[in-house]
Amino acid sequence: MAANADLGRDAFWGRRAGGRAPVREPEVAELRAFCAAATLGSIAAAARSLHVSQPALSKRLRVLEAVAGVQLFDRSTRGVTLTTEGAQLYGAARRVLTTADTVQALMRGPSTPDPVRIASTPVIAELRLPELLADIASLDASLSVDVVVGSSAFVREMLREERCDLGIAAVDPERPPDPLLRGKVLWRDEVVVAVPPGHPWVEMPAIPLREFAAAELVQNSAAASSSRIVAAALEHRGLYQPPPAALISSPAAVMATSLTTGHPALISMMSAVEARARDLTIKRVESMNFDREFALLWRGSVPALGGPVLTIAQYLLDLPFARSRTPGAPDPW
Repeated sequence: MAANADLGRDAFWGRRAGGRAPVREPEVAELRAFCAAATLGSIAAAARSLHVSQPALSKRLRVLEAVAGVQLFDRSTRGVTLTTEGAQLYGAARRVLTTADTVQALMRGPSTPDPVRIASTPVIAELRLPELLADIASLDASLSVDVVVGSSAFVREMLREERCDLGIAAVDPERPPDPLLRGKVLWRDEVVVAVPPGHPWVEMPAIPLREFAAAELVQNSAAASSSRIVAAALEHRGLYQPPPAALISSPAAVMATSLTTGHPALISMMSAVEARARDLTIKRVESMNFDREFALLWRGSVPALGGPVLTIAQYLLDLPFARSRTPGAPDPW
């Protein structure tokens, strides 16, 4: 592609040796190599910045000097510097490249920003995010979100490895704070028992502790916060659960499996309305309380998130239920 924009012929080409016109117009790739070398002061650094080999970039510069009929660089072991003629060309070449970049952008069409990547636990992904993301989209239709679902440990791993922009995970009070992550509690929750019709627990005001500890339950994976919270609470009482009746990754599927198999299930209190609509009865375990909290997580400071990520994070943090883990106390991050 030849650079046919005005290169300041009176200021440069007319001052070439003998005032002779160039044999052809310079190529955009040649001007890009020229400006990169002039800006960085090194042919090797310019080659790296343009993702080409050093011999290839040197050839482009030699060809451009042949086209111009003048020496554009003084070369030394310390790098390259512009000659008087090179300095005259540099400003005009930058204007040509700006025009070329604009043309290429127009030819590619409107740019679409990358989606904001959110890693979330299944409970929040199914029961909270759909409505919230719909509200955010109504405020800014250009925002795009890609949600990846997994356990709280998976969410933290995704954030630590920078494979997502934001995370939503259950707070684990037994784990030390992660120095790479920051966060704020958004939801308080409770793990409860969904009891299918016909099960003896339906008629009980609360499930006897030892019966509960001995029961085979439908639950999320062993890595899920609901499973870990219940197991830890029982172990504190010296009780240990048998293997689960089924391990299901989706809150809705957990309830469906409970109805199909007749086994009670561990579910989030956030699912209580849907559970009752499915004829499941919500029960607690006597003398036990399986409380938990869900937090929005990110890396670095909130302002540093920038762009669409900051827009979504700020929307979530500004919701009325966003609050500290303990009233008046800082978040444990």
